[in-house]
This record gives sequence, structure tokens and C-alpha cells, in this order.
Amino acid sequence: MLVHATFHKQLLSPLCFAKCHVDDEAGLLAFKSGITRDPSGMLSSWIPGTDCCSWSGLTCFSSDLPSDRVTDLFLSGDATNPNSFLTGTISPSLFIKARRLSRIFIENTNITGTLPKDIFNLPRLQFLTIRNNKLSGPLRIDISPKSDRFQSLELDGNQFTGSIPNSISQFTHLLSLYLNNNKFSGGIPYSFRQFRNMTYLRLQNNQLSGGIPDIFKSLVLRDFDLSYNKLSGGIPPSFSFLAPELQFFRASHNALTGRIPDYLRNFQTLDELDLSYNRLSGPIPTTKFPVESFIGNDRLCGFPLSPCKK
Repeated sequence: MLVHATFHKQLLSPLCFAKCHVDDEAGLLAFKSGITRDPSGMLSSWIPGTDCCSWSGLTCFSSDLPSDRVTDLFLSGDATNPNSFLTGTISPSLFIKARRLSRIFIENTNITGTLPKDIFNLPRLQFLTIRNNKLSGPLRIDISPKSDRFQSLELDGNQFTGSIPNSISQFTHLLSLYLNNNKFSGGIPYSFRQFRNMTYLRLQNNQLSGGIPDIFKSLVLRDFDLSYNKLSGGIPPSFSFLAPELQFFRASHNALTGRIPDYLRNFQTLDELDLSYNRLSGPIPTTKFPVESFIGNDRLCGFPLSPCKK
């Protein structure tokens, strides 16, 4: 996403010169102490008593903070060389001490264990991306005052289990939520109806079950992916309210039933539709989408599949 490109560019800019705050140093060194293997030397510059604003992967710049507070953390392993990945766990002390962190990006590591819930209590949190790691266990989020700047939560490509917590919906300013490629189970929370600013919602490749909740009346999704789960039932009536904005909808490889709603023909901005490999039935509404969008539904008929029997 563009956010990541901007984030990375800013992290590489020489924006800080002062020695970092003692609490930030303590939190960062606690994080390093939880890392048991660093074959690429990613944290080799993290040396006690030196200026942590100059340590690799960190930025201490912010327009409304003293320049000695760490605001950005960026640690990205080389996806083409898994043997170079960081190994260890994430110390909660990082988020208890380094309270001014606003942008956190950790990807392509062998980091295991749970995600400390303290990370969600950071008062200035804006972007949190911890993807393609080996974090597991439930996603724990307290119900308490949070950052009103929190825009992006991306935890895809881990091994989280259990239900998606209802408390996640308190982050009402989120624009993107990526929980895909995990092992989440249970239903899609009805509380997702509170995500009135969200444009990207990706839940694919989990073990979610139950129906698609009827929550879309006030949502403005553009990219919505539910594929490769265990969802059942039909497409709910309020889904029609997504027509003005929705560009991508994927719900393949589930167990959805019933008819494809006629109102889908009104989705003028829809560029990709994938309802393949479900249990849908009846005639396909007038569509511009190819056969690949509908195959694997034995009881569907009409263009671009076989004609319906009279």
C-alpha cells in the first residue's frame, strides 16, 4: 500500500539528531533481549548507551513531539532468504516504555508467541503492520481509551486463533483491516458495522463460520475479501448499500447458499467479483463477469454458465 511506501521513505530520512529518551531506550533494548537469533544483524546497531535515534529501523521525528522520542519502528526481513529472519518473541515492555510509537512495521520474521495487548494502548498509534510472522494465540484487545489516529491494522500472515474480538470495533477511524491468512474461527463480529470509514477489509483464508452479518448500511468498503472460509447463508440485504464504492468482492470457497441478489447489477464500480465454489442457486443476474466468477456452484444457471432450464 502507499502508506508503507511513505512510511519506509520517512524512516530512511535523516530526521533525528538528539539522543533518544531513556524510556524508549529501555523499551527497545527489552525488545532486543527477546530476540534469540538475528543472523542478518538487523539489530546490531542497537547498543546500550548510544543514541537510539540512530539505530537501524527507527525514526525519532514528529512535528508535534520533542525529537528525542521514537515514533517509527520498521523491521523487515528479506522474504527471499528465510534463513536471515529474526527469531524470538515481542517483549510487552517495548509498548509500555516507548509510548510515542505511532507507526510500527514488522514483517517477514520468525517471531513467535502472542501479540502483547499493550500495543493497542499506544496513545498516538496510527499504522500497525505485523505481517508474515509466526505470532499465534488469541488477539487480545482491551476496551479502554485508544488513539483517535489509528488508521491501519494489518496482521495478515500469522497464526492467530480464536474469535475476532468485538473490541476491535472500537477503532472506528480504521481505513484498513487485514486479518487474512490466519486461523481465526467463529463469526464475523456484528460490531463491524461501526467501521464507517473503512475501505479495505480482508478476512480471507481463515476458518470463519456462520453467516455474513447484515451490517453494511453505513459502510463504504472498496475492497472486501471473505474467500476460503466456512461461511454459510446468503448475501444479506444491506450489502446493496456498498454499490457506490465497492470495487472488489471475493467470497469464493465458502458454503454460501441462496440466490445472487438482483441488485448486484447496480454495482457500477465493481471491477472484480468472485463467488465461485459455494452452494449458490438460481439464475445469475445480468453480469459483465466471466465464468470464473461463478463456477463451482452446481445449481447456478444463466450466462456465463449454462442456460437455465425452463
